[in-house]
Amino acid sequence: AMIPNHDIELAKYIDECRNKPFAWGSHDCLTFAAGCVYVQTGRATLSDMLGDYTCPMSALIHARRRIKQLDYPSDVSITDALDERLNRVETPYPARGSITARRSDQQHSVTGYALGVCLRRHSAFLYETGMVFLDREPDDLYWSVE
Repeated sequence: AMIPNHDIELAKYIDECRNKPFAWGSHDCLTFAAGCVYVQTGRATLSDMLGDYTCPMSALIHARRRIKQLDYPSDVSITDALDERLNRVETPYPARGSITARRSDQQHSVTGYALGVCLRRHSAFLYETGMVFLDREPDDLYWSVE
């Protein structure tokens, strides 16, 4: 279930995040996606994936450790982990507020994906250079937060 005014809460959250500098572990694409779910639903659906890491290397170590703690197979991907927590939707027209993942070849991509949130026509992603609003692409993946 969504909280009342979830669309307004999401807009406020994106505005808060927009000019905040990227920081591993406190303001990265995973914490951003987790925050987008939380402000719309009041549920901390992704919180067990967050942790105390401060650079790409410690993020990778954290991810491997967390995979073990959660009893995942070692080859689990971030998209598998999202599939377990949210409902994947196969559509070119995801609802505003849906979580999205896009393959990322950015130098420091820990998971191989950038996570973001769907807006009306674009998706917002948080990269090391800051928040970007990008057109959807055919290979983007989507998860409903409802």
